[in-house]
Amino acid sequence: MVGKMPLKRPKRIAHLIQKEISVIFQKQMKNSQLGFVTITEVKVTDDLQHAKVYFTVYGSEQERISTERLLKRKTSFVRYLVGQRIKLRYTPEIVFQYDETIKKAARIDELINKIHQERNNAKETQERKKEDNQ
Repeated sequence: MVGKMPLKRPKRIAHLIQKEISVIFQKQMKNSQLGFVTITEVKVTDDLQHAKVYFTVYGSEQERISTERLLKRKTSFVRYLVGQRIKLRYTPEIVFQYDETIKKAARIDELINKIHQERNNAKETQERKKEDNQ
């Protein structure tokens, strides 16, 4: 029985789309509402019809919201430019999605630091009790 091999073309196309959208943001979308945006990942379906573009924004929550609104308004323009730069039979439908990974990683890091701090406090308390009993 032959296993299903992962398709390489969608990954290559996703990488090209990520690169081109980054260039578009740097050179062609100079807007005060567009915050400092980083395209973290692009996932393209196997049939190359849809592309989910994950992004992060450096700045406040308000900047993230205004950037997300602007990206949703400019999606068709970005898709048009991507289609001009990457020659495909069909340009994938693009959906911008805020990438929560960094926020989640920061939260996990915060929790781990809290656990380490609680352990250190517990050890110090135990050591003080031992010293007091001696």
